[in-house]
Amino acid sequence: MRQITPNMATTFPSNPAFNNVFSHLSKNAGFEDIAAMALVGAASAAYMFKGTLWDKPDPYLYKWFERPQELMGGRAGAQQTRNIAEKLEETGADMIIFWGSQSGTAQRMANRLAKECHQRFGVKALSVDASDYEASTIAQIPRAKLAIFMASTYGEGEPPDSYHELWSWLHATSDKSLAGLKYMAFGLGNSNYKHYNEVIKVVVGRLDALGAQPLLPTGMADDAQGETEEHYLEWKEQVFNTFSTQLGYTESDPEYEPSLKVFEDESLEPIDLNHGVPAEKTSDRKTNHGMSAVYSLPVKGARELFQVSEHRNCIHMEIDFSEHPEMKYKTGDHLGVWPINPDVEVNRLLRVLGLTSRREVPITILSLEEDVKVKVPTPTTLDALLSHYLETCAPVSRETVASLVQFAPTQTAKDLLTKLSGKEAYADFLHSNYINLGRLLERAAGDEAAWKDIPLSFIVEILPVMQPRYYSISSSSVVQPRSAAITAVVSDTVFPGTNERIPGLSTNYMLALKESLEDKTKPHPHGLTYPLEGPQETLSGGRLHAHVRKSTFKLPALASHPIIMVAAGTGIAPFRAFLQERARMQSIGREVGPMMLFFGCRNESQDYLYASELADLKAQFGDLFTLVTAFSRPDVGEKKYVQNRVVEHADDVCRLLTDGNANFYICGSASMARDVSNELGRELCKRQSWSEDQLKEFADKQKRFKRWQQDVWG
Repeated sequence: MRQITPNMATTFPSNPAFNNVFSHLSKNAGFEDIAAMALVGAASAAYMFKGTLWDKPDPYLYKWFERPQELMGGRAGAQQTRNIAEKLEETGADMIIFWGSQSGTAQRMANRLAKECHQRFGVKALSVDASDYEASTIAQIPRAKLAIFMASTYGEGEPPDSYHELWSWLHATSDKSLAGLKYMAFGLGNSNYKHYNEVIKVVVGRLDALGAQPLLPTGMADDAQGETEEHYLEWKEQVFNTFSTQLGYTESDPEYEPSLKVFEDESLEPIDLNHGVPAEKTSDRKTNHGMSAVYSLPVKGARELFQVSEHRNCIHMEIDFSEHPEMKYKTGDHLGVWPINPDVEVNRLLRVLGLTSRREVPITILSLEEDVKVKVPTPTTLDALLSHYLETCAPVSRETVASLVQFAPTQTAKDLLTKLSGKEAYADFLHSNYINLGRLLERAAGDEAAWKDIPLSFIVEILPVMQPRYYSISSSSVVQPRSAAITAVVSDTVFPGTNERIPGLSTNYMLALKESLEDKTKPHPHGLTYPLEGPQETLSGGRLHAHVRKSTFKLPALASHPIIMVAAGTGIAPFRAFLQERARMQSIGREVGPMMLFFGCRNESQDYLYASELADLKAQFGDLFTLVTAFSRPDVGEKKYVQNRVVEHADDVCRLLTDGNANFYICGSASMARDVSNELGRELCKRQSWSEDQLKEFADKQKRFKRWQQDVWG
């Protein structure tokens, strides 16, 4: 150890000014002052040398530098290999499933498939986030093993975040490094989008080019008609048939095998528990870029946007960021809102499970398998788990219905669940019934505690983890940098011929919050109640949990650049922000370019969002701003959709696109975006005398230079 000499403790740099000050202090200071200075000096030295002046360093010093969130689930502290071949050897697994998921659906399906492979065939399967392993090590997978690739398609044919490294490697590799690797593949997409299941198609094409061997045709789920689950089940049966016929595995009747241990621990104090505050996704190092932290944010105000709102609601909500200076957004970004499950559904599930009296008892959740992560914060309580951390209101898959048969408390319940396990019977049932887990159990056997024998681990495993709902920010960060507005139509699906309705989770929660801000005694239109004060009153006073997610849906850098915007319904949100920003630029003397907005809704007198604001903007901008409306259910006249109005103004639109290099934006439903794109493509070909190849070349160029952007859903 380095030796400290006496002179080292008293020698200072030769500086006359410093020496004069020190001399003055020593002449005028009393004994107490000198003693105090000595103590301060000793403390400062102790801090600066961090304990290196003595021989016994604190053995627990490292604890100050651990990230406690890494320990959530009890397994994350150890160094993990990023070589997938090594991981297969370590675990003795026969199969690896690489999932790429943006919303969590592909991940849940991959986890279910891995578990069922073991239950039915004894095949040990690993379900892994593709970004957790070096993509190049896929080439090292022993050829006796099986690889499965499951991925959703995101945005404009883009891979989900967790597939980026795999995507890059597949495109950069040109040899036959995967020769002999047996694989299967399944994609999740929506045929309303132009690039339907583009990601899995490209992945399969590259796997084949690198020599990999497919064991069955690629499965593809189409969510356009809500068929994702059924398409997955059909593909899964093909997988299991391949196990039996090609791979020689013997199938047995599946029995529930818990991958989690859930137990009560009343020794835990409230301070030890996670009470429902959204957890940071610290484990997803590659999927969290562009997101702020989650905060409890005050709602500055909320108002109804529909002029007639007897049966429909649309909320404008202002969220205050001023308590968190580090929380910033840019015009065009998204706000992620963390919803809360309604009391009635949480209470229903607790009642049929016989756990109402245990809702506040501390519980701990541990993983029983090395490759299975605990997906929710632990320790916690059942109340926090079912109100905040799990999607208690999520629809129940037919696969889950079949798995519930083994826990049926009565023969009647068993018969009903067995019947509903059939494809046609369950489809008919869903056409007229709102079903989540609690409602299904209640329908099958509704007595209190009727389902008390279902393991809690089963409940935690089958319910999806709570996800934020994203909304385009409808305010400009230039105009209001410390607050953000969102625009949300309240989702409320009514079954024809019945009183049954499916309330949207997030928007009905926000509606309840809006109503409480106006009048705390005012009931929700559908009678729903929520714990609006939040976990441990973190949301009291009218708050919600939210975070910012960056978006590429941006205005051109120059305010003088022309823009064309097409929106339907709440798709107006980002364009309200765009126009606000252009108005501010003009007010400070910046040159502003031409703007066209095509906006469609049902009826001018009922749901014309921000009508007065748009009129004011038109008055300010004058001829620079062209506002074109389309009403599909007008009081008088012919119904029009935005694509019809784009065609009517095709001369101006095409001129701005080809001669003015205008940026073109679409926001709204995927089907609307597809129709607008198709109509505009035809008009461009007609006016420019282009072939389909020339149109594609133009469209690709526009997208490459970010001059054609879409923010669509559904």
